[in-house]
Amino acid sequence: MKKILGILAILAALAVFATPAEAQFKIYGSYWNTSDVDDTFGGGLGFDIPFGQSGFALALDGTYYRELSDEPVGNLFDPNEGFFKKNSLEVLPVDVGIHYNFQPRGSFSPWIGGGATYFFIDTTRKGINVDDETGWHVSAGSFFGEPGGRTNFFAEALYRSTESTLTRTRNDNLRVNDNVKIDLDGFAVNAGLAWRFR
Repeated sequence: MKKILGILAILAALAVFATPAEAQFKIYGSYWNTSDVDDTFGGGLGFDIPFGQSGFALALDGTYYRELSDEPVGNLFDPNEGFFKKNSLEVLPVDVGIHYNFQPRGSFSPWIGGGATYFFIDTTRKGINVDDETGWHVSAGSFFGEPGGRTNFFAEALYRSTESTLTRTRNDNLRVNDNVKIDLDGFAVNAGLAWRFR
C-alpha cells in the first residue's frame, strides 16, 4: 500500500511541477472489469504533453484500484461491512503511451492511443506475495468543453492486458509454495476533469 501511494504522489508532483505549456493535468474516477478479479472502482491522476500542433501527445496516467467486497453498493449503507475486501488485491497500473488527437482545439476533441503499462501489484493477505508485472493497453476517448479552454471534461475507454502470479507459502518449516496465475485483462472506463497549463 505504501509503495502504491508513493507512486501516486510522484505522479501528482510530476503533473503539477513538470508539465510544460499546453500540457493537460487530469484527475478522474475509474471503473475496471478484469477476467479473474471481477470489477472494481478507483481513481487516478495523469497528464498529456502534446508534441506541438501535430495532434500527437505523450500520455501518462496512474490509477489506483482495490478489490471490492461482494456487495459494494449495499455495504455503503451497512456500518458493519466495508466497501473493499479486508484481504484484497491492490493494483496501480501506470499507463504510458501515445495519443493521436483528431481535433486538438475542438469542443469535441477525440483521440485514440496505445502503449505500455506497468502494474504495481500488492495484497493485504498474509502469507501471499505477488510480483509487479508489465503489459500493454489501447484507448479511445475525448475531451469535451470550450475550444482552447483551461478546464474540460474528458472520458475514455481502455483495454489493459497482463497476467500475474500469486505465491502462497503454506508451511513455515517446509516452505512449500503454491503459485496461482491471475488474468488481469479487461476493459476500463475513466471520466473526470482536465486542466490545460499555458
